[in-house]
Amino acid sequence: MNCPLCGGSGWIIENLNGQRKAVRCRCQFKNSISIFLKSSKIPVRYKNCKFSNFKPKTATQLRALKECEDFFYTFPFIEKGLLLYGTPGTGKTHLATATLKNIITYKGVRGIFCDFRNLLIDIKSTFETSESSTEILETVMRAPLLLLDDVGAERNTDWAKDILSTIINYRYVNSLPTIITTNLRFDLPTEESFSSKFDERTESRIYEMCKIIKVEGDDRRKESCI
Repeated sequence: MNCPLCGGSGWIIENLNGQRKAVRCRCQFKNSISIFLKSSKIPVRYKNCKFSNFKPKTATQLRALKECEDFFYTFPFIEKGLLLYGTPGTGKTHLATATLKNIITYKGVRGIFCDFRNLLIDIKSTFETSESSTEILETVMRAPLLLLDDVGAERNTDWAKDILSTIINYRYVNSLPTIITTNLRFDLPTEESFSSKFDERTESRIYEMCKIIKVEGDDRRKESCI
């Protein structure tokens, strides 16, 4: 069905300061949002993640919800991205995805959901094909808004470290907003800390480019099975 305002042309005529000018119809914004959502690569499992259906059960979960909502409301006039860390099942990906979806839908910004483990698999798959690993990596690096999910869940290799370092360095230098989720710790120097798995330079840049937010709580996935 054609838009009742523009008849499907995508343009409407408005009088601005006494002059007739052609301007983009609102339906074009809606079409762009639909395209952006389809190209965001948000997994089917997370399609229904919203701020409204996230139920915080701990103080840190409540704080994380408020920080993500503030990030959305303020975007694009933000100074830092977000990094949500904590044990599995505490809602980090839910909140990060809700933030990404809201910004795409209401701010009209392109964004990409990228599972870091799957990214490594996709890049490796190009080694024996004609597909370019550079193109895959650049799509992630250059995204206007990037959600980098589950960083650190992959096997610890120098190659994985280099891939993450490349992404973080590019986005740091170009001041591109980034949302990161990880099970690695940022509060204590243990074997499960970010600093033990990745280089100090990458960690230092993440501290400068992201607000670090701890998310604690019971595993929601296990609770749903009880």
